[in-house]
Amino acid sequence: MAAARRVFADPAADAARLLVRLALFLLMVATPIAELIYRGPLYVFLPVGACILIIAGRLASARAREDRRPRLLKILSSPIAGAALFLFFWAGLSLLWTPFPDEAATRFFKAAGTALLVFFAILALPAKTEAENLYLLPIGLAITAVATFALTLFAPQIFWQGEHPDSTLAQRSVMTLTVLLWPALGALGLRERWLLAVVLAAAVTAAALATFIQVALVALALSAVVYAIAVSDPQKVGQILGFGLAGLALLAPVAALVTLAITNLGHVPHVGPGLVFADLFLREWPRFITGHGVDFAQRALEIGVLPHGAPRSILFKFWYELGILGVLAFAVLAVGSFIAAGRAPIYIAPALLAGLVSFLVVTIWGAETTQIWWISLAGLDAIALALFCKGLPLAKRPLAPPAETEPFEADSSADFGD
Repeated sequence: MAAARRVFADPAADAARLLVRLALFLLMVATPIAELIYRGPLYVFLPVGACILIIAGRLASARAREDRRPRLLKILSSPIAGAALFLFFWAGLSLLWTPFPDEAATRFFKAAGTALLVFFAILALPAKTEAENLYLLPIGLAITAVATFALTLFAPQIFWQGEHPDSTLAQRSVMTLTVLLWPALGALGLRERWLLAVVLAAAVTAAALATFIQVALVALALSAVVYAIAVSDPQKVGQILGFGLAGLALLAPVAALVTLAITNLGHVPHVGPGLVFADLFLREWPRFITGHGVDFAQRALEIGVLPHGAPRSILFKFWYELGILGVLAFAVLAVGSFIAAGRAPIYIAPALLAGLVSFLVVTIWGAETTQIWWISLAGLDAIALALFCKGLPLAKRPLAPPAETEPFEADSSADFGD
């Protein structure tokens, strides 16, 4: 009876721990695998898992009588949070002048609700990730990668071909693997399971090669290079990446205009997304101050307001929909995020920087990254990165001190020496 009382001495803590394990299994294992079968599980599993994490956090904080408001206020007062809040504020304000307010409002509030739910789920995560929870995401990705490779080779064409390649099950599965790979590798690195990390990276690469989705292959290659460089000096790498991304976003119209000038000098036909961007910027430059309104770029392509060759990257959509103010907020957010990642502990920073690069490469050059599916996947990636960042490296046991020499043995050696 005494042993039973010791086991169940703290039911609130046991319940919170069980709920966290359940939520993480649903998010990190069930979600990637279920995405292989149909397109809907992410929309269901993410909010359900996030709500379970929030409930578990409330149980844990009530047990510890912890007031999380000071921590919340500290987070909200940071430059990263300020830039993110302004970006959402400006996007919401642009609903006043977007040509399709009903559809834009629906998408905006879905995205804002997802971001808010993910934020509170991350805030509710335990202060330290248990070792068992670190293995959940690698397990889920390993099963998904092997299944993706097999289905690409042997499944019906509906899995990897369709009218819109960006919405096929194979593409979504590979994008999920690409985005979630580095939190999984980082978790295995914390436990010093380097062989398992190599096997997992090889399985994800094989799945990407089988489907041959170019943006995923580029993201995997660039993130691997960033990881290798960041091992030696993550702070410097974080600064270079942050300011480089900010410069890429702010100078995108300048690059397009330079391309247009070179094309005119060479009397080359105006063909290509960059030249379309330059033409639009010259013809509509006052609207690039405020933007045309959130969610208008895709609608403009559908109704023919934008030419078929217009850019589809997220940077163009930021400029076209949110204008210079939205791009400035994104630049501040990028700089702050990469600098903060570079300043993380050395056992976290390289994988965290590589994960951010992998996500941003797909976000900037992917064609479906403004859809609710991608925003939901970004929320899942944020939870995975936060879970990894709260992990601790494998503890090293100190070597046992050498046994002291017995007095008799010392005396004996002394005698022999004489």
